[in-house]
Amino acid sequence: MSKVLAALQRFGIGRLVALLGIGAGVAAALVAVTMNLGEPKALLYSNLDLKEAGSITQALDQANVKYEVKGDGSTILVSRDEVASTRLMLSSKGLPTAGSVGYEIFDNANALGQTDFVQQLNRQRALEGELGRTIQGLDGVTSVRVHLVLPKRQLFEEEAEQPSASVNIVVGGREPSAEQVRAIQNLVASAVPSLKPDRVTVVDQHAKTLSGGEQGLASEADSRKADVEQRISKQVKSLVEGVVGAGKARVNITADLQLSQVTVQQETYDPDGQVVRSESTTDENSKQNEPEGVGQVSASANIPGGASPGSANASSASGKQESTTNYEISRTTRTEVQAPGDVKRLSVAVAVDGVTGPPGKDGKPGAYTPRSAQEMQQIEQLVRSAVGYNESRGDQVTVVNVRFPSVEDPDGVTTANPLMGFDKNDIMRAAELGVLAMVAILMILFIVKPMLSSTGGGGRGGGGSLPMLPGQPVTRIAAAADGQPMQLAVDPVTGQLALPGPTGNGELDQKIDIARIEGQVKASSVKRVAEFVERHPEESVAILRSWLHET
Repeated sequence: MSKVLAALQRFGIGRLVALLGIGAGVAAALVAVTMNLGEPKALLYSNLDLKEAGSITQALDQANVKYEVKGDGSTILVSRDEVASTRLMLSSKGLPTAGSVGYEIFDNANALGQTDFVQQLNRQRALEGELGRTIQGLDGVTSVRVHLVLPKRQLFEEEAEQPSASVNIVVGGREPSAEQVRAIQNLVASAVPSLKPDRVTVVDQHAKTLSGGEQGLASEADSRKADVEQRISKQVKSLVEGVVGAGKARVNITADLQLSQVTVQQETYDPDGQVVRSESTTDENSKQNEPEGVGQVSASANIPGGASPGSANASSASGKQESTTNYEISRTTRTEVQAPGDVKRLSVAVAVDGVTGPPGKDGKPGAYTPRSAQEMQQIEQLVRSAVGYNESRGDQVTVVNVRFPSVEDPDGVTTANPLMGFDKNDIMRAAELGVLAMVAILMILFIVKPMLSSTGGGGRGGGGSLPMLPGQPVTRIAAAADGQPMQLAVDPVTGQLALPGPTGNGELDQKIDIARIEGQVKASSVKRVAEFVERHPEESVAILRSWLHET
């Protein structure tokens, strides 16, 4: 116990207080960082409606789940380990509802006393809410609003107005593809009576029209063109690489598509295909007799009842025959609707690598051999057949043999995931632990270790002792700095080489003090020090080691 107290006295009260303060600071930093690691960090829900966020926090309080609210109250964080279980618990309670009202609006509503307007309005709200929930469940969609326009059929109206819809979606960093946008359009159109997909407009959070209007049509046309080119390119590349080897073919496809919808109506008459539709025959015959006068005209001929000196009858006959036949000419009527997407023209470019020999003993690849003209012709014929080459529409197919600068993945092996299966939360935790370890190491190196080093040097400065290795003889006789003999004592317990105490020789003590304070070093003293090192190498090495350790 006395040794400990003596060591503390040599260490000094100021240094002890400083060391304790630094230790307390390091411990507080470690505790703070550890508590910070245990705080909720994982995202539970974001972009919540404030009313719905209040319902979710109330449910979390009832379930004794620790949470953290950030932003304007629309973002809720929980512990990483409780994200899945918390979402399942909230889902069992019907949360979140995406801030919308679904068909549950009719659960507690009393149908008695409601007007037709209120019922139709509730039906539209419920339909919009259900569609919004369904669309929000799609991959990449974080928030959605659906607006429906359902015109009412008026009395005596010949043509009813067509319904329409608009959908506003909030997506992440990646823009939804044209296929996803068409899926949303078809989903909304199928849920609303008489609604067509082309009357559904989809807009993102950046006020960009994804479907509907000229921009939507242009985007859809580009997407169809890219899909056709990608599909044909994949087929051709798979075919060619099956012949020349994996990674030895490059394929580029340019497709010119018919993107407008065309309706063709054709009516054809066949003159040879006559069919009798009706036939009629008319036959008419007539006969007429008239008296004919002979000789002079006399008065007796004009007297009624008088006899005519002579008379003769004249007769005439006529006939007519008609025949009418009606024929029906065969007619063919054809209506053809050409949907957009037909290929108008194809341009195919294929580059094929040559044959490289097996690597030699030095590991270098073998000799390069270009492919023969016959082999290239066969590959070109395969490509023409694969793409459906049609010379009449102006298709072009070009196959060339070039030497590739490098072979890419000949075995078809894909590179490993750079994250090695770790998710974002694991990486953040590892980064926090790394920062914590770095701070602790820096504190130990630059604060604790210097303080401990100064503790070891305090004994030499306070008691006038020089550290030495234990196990040495108790007494050594050496030369002093001024050429006078001086006795050096070694403590057998601590192994410290100590200067002797007061010996009564005032002149010697005065010279030692002057040499210690003013640091006077003479040429003779340097020589004598060298002689001391030659005579006592072990003690000299021990002193140097102690000084290096303190430094």
